[in-house]
Amino acid sequence: MSFRTKLLLIVSLTILASVSVVAYGVTYYTRAAFEELDTQRTEALVAQFNKEFTQRGKEIARQVKNIAEANITERMALDLARPNADQSLYVSDANGAAQDHELDFVEFVNYDGTLISSVQYPARVGYKNDWVTASRDWNDSQAFLRKEELPDGVSLSLSVVRTNSVGDKSLYIIGGRRLDEKFLESLVLPSGMRALLYHNLEPGFVSAALTEGAKPAENPDRFEPLIEQVKHQPQPLVQTIEWSNDPADAETFHAIPLSGRNNELLGIFLVGNNAIKK
Repeated sequence: MSFRTKLLLIVSLTILASVSVVAYGVTYYTRAAFEELDTQRTEALVAQFNKEFTQRGKEIARQVKNIAEANITERMALDLARPNADQSLYVSDANGAAQDHELDFVEFVNYDGTLISSVQYPARVGYKNDWVTASRDWNDSQAFLRKEELPDGVSLSLSVVRTNSVGDKSLYIIGGRRLDEKFLESLVLPSGMRALLYHNLEPGFVSAALTEGAKPAENPDRFEPLIEQVKHQPQPLVQTIEWSNDPADAETFHAIPLSGRNNELLGIFLVGNNAIKK
């Protein structure tokens, strides 16, 4: 091999190595930049969800407080505190309170835990509702997620409890709104991202419990491994779903568990991002 050939070969290899290093560097840092952007966009959407969640909780708290302090509730609390009060007089009061204050769920519970009136489950009037009487410090409490029992199933609600007390006897007012597709529709989604909500109200995975805005999620069964993993260990989780053999169709999901008052897992908020092509 002549000197010129050797020199040409060395120069070619050097150029090839340099180009490879530069190409790798560009690819690496470009991917890192996209991943950082992906993280920022996801964090922004989660922050928006938390802000909306908090604002709705404060609005519900304000409405339930208004019910608790209303003159009609004052009269109810005074009457029910008397011995042998006729509780049936107030069986329909929850309906009017729900309509006046734009709440999906309203219940009145007497000091002994007896359900006096319920807009969402009238047939349960007269039954005990002991969980609410276990605490007397509701007036300073925040909104919390709750599994709402209904005549035809269950629903996920964002609820608040307030009291109206007469002496040592308290009338409990429970009010709430559904956490459903309308909540998701209130979120402003960046391009290439979507938000889904899974209602974890049944022991097993329920396809219909996963919604995306006003419509059921497409291919909900593909989310089952992710959701089951969060149910098994309730903590934030990131997982990619390969929708096809094309890598460009892959979508990364950030799953955020939503817990109730007793830390029970009641929902999972899912943020999907397919804007970053890898």
